[in-house]
Formats: sequence, C-alpha cells, structure tokens
Amino acid sequence: MLMPALKISVEKLSSSYYRALFKLLEPPRIEPKPLQFINIWIPGLDEVPMSISDYTAGDYTLSIIFKVVGDGTRGLRDQNGFFGVKGFLGNGIVTSGYDRVLFIAGGSGIAPLPFLSRKCVENGCIVDVVWGVRRGDMLFNIGKYAVGLGEVYYATEDCTIGYCGKASSLVRKIVERNGFKWSLVISVGPNQMLKEVCYTFRSLQNSYVSLETMVKCGLGACGSCLLKPLPKLLCLDGPVFKCSEVYHILG
Repeated sequence: MLMPALKISVEKLSSSYYRALFKLLEPPRIEPKPLQFINIWIPGLDEVPMSISDYTAGDYTLSIIFKVVGDGTRGLRDQNGFFGVKGFLGNGIVTSGYDRVLFIAGGSGIAPLPFLSRKCVENGCIVDVVWGVRRGDMLFNIGKYAVGLGEVYYATEDCTIGYCGKASSLVRKIVERNGFKWSLVISVGPNQMLKEVCYTFRSLQNSYVSLETMVKCGLGACGSCLLKPLPKLLCLDGPVFKCSEVYHILG
C-alpha cells in the first residue's frame, strides 16, 4: 500500500503555505476521491497525514498544499528525492448529483479544494468558496490551482483583505443576503468553525464536514484516530461526516 513517489517541485504560495508536487512511480490500485488523504513517509523522519490537493490520473501526479508546523512538514518542504505515499485513505466524498457546491475553508482547510473542484467540473457542478485566514498575507490565488470556481469570498481576522472577521461569520452574512442556493455544503477547518457552519446549515441535509485528529497508521489498526465518544475511526469512517453525525463532538 506504500507507493514510491518522486518529489518534482515545491513552491511557496504565501507567507504560510507551500505546494509540493509528486509523481507516483506506479499506478494506484484505485483512483482517489475528493477529501481523501494520504500518509506521506518522509525518509528519516516520520509519516505525516496530508489532504490530497490534486491528482491527475494520466501521469499519476499528486499535489499537497501544506503549512510548515514541525519537523515532518519541514522535511516535506526541504527534502528532495523519493518519498513514500500510503493511500488513498478515508472515505472522501462523491460530487455527482449536485449542481452547486459551497466549500468553506478555515486556514489550511483550503488544501483539498483543487481536486474537489476538478471532480465537480467533470460532473457539471460549480463550486463557490469561502476561505478564512488570520492574516491577509496567508492568502494566495486559489483560482490558479482550482478550476471551475464560481464566487470566491475571503475573510481575514486582521481585516486586511475581504471580509473583516471569521469565515463562519461571512457565511452567515452570505446566507442572509442570498438564501440557500447550494445542494451540497462542505466545510474543512477548525472545529469551532465547523460547528458554527453546521448550525447555519442545520436545515440542509447535505451539509458535511471534514475532521482532523491524530492519525498514525491510517488503516484503522492503531486506534489513535478514534473520535470519542463516537465509535468511529477518522481514517476509516471519515474524515468526511454529515454535520448531524458529529455536531455534538465539535466543542
């Protein structure tokens, strides 16, 4: 299940985020779905769970968007050569059957958007985006990497770009102004943001969140990603859940 991968490039996207591009050296057994993730093995360091930012089946290239927060992600940025990719992990989400999707991201929750939007375009749907960050210098032009986007809104807590405040507050204002016009809502980010967005869309059946927790093996064997008090493992049952399933554990 560990696939060899060659690191092709890494680019700095903003003050906080990087994008690394890899080529898988063998075809995966199955194609990934949006919001699935990988465990990437960094030689000499550790395995790090990462969202799949984009994947191209024709040449087996895979990209990840990440923030440097420790030795693992520092190695991901700085090391070259060969890495190991374990995946594709988790349940992901299917985009067929929807006409308009709202994707809400807090911070590095923006990472899965390019692959999600690619699959939405293939299935004839449009993706609107709300992306919130602490500072304006953390933002980058997500439209460069994500195709077929509709409306894109930015929220910054330092009030330098776009809406002054948090993504969840901006979402409420958009809904108050435009009503519910999406058949699918997906939120990725801090738990508090997820809870607020779930509450805003509490009457919408197809409102989903992608959760984060400690992931080690990625196979359901170690139990490190148990979502207490639910009898669910993030790496097998998630990371994508309906709001109604997990609202009470979001804090």
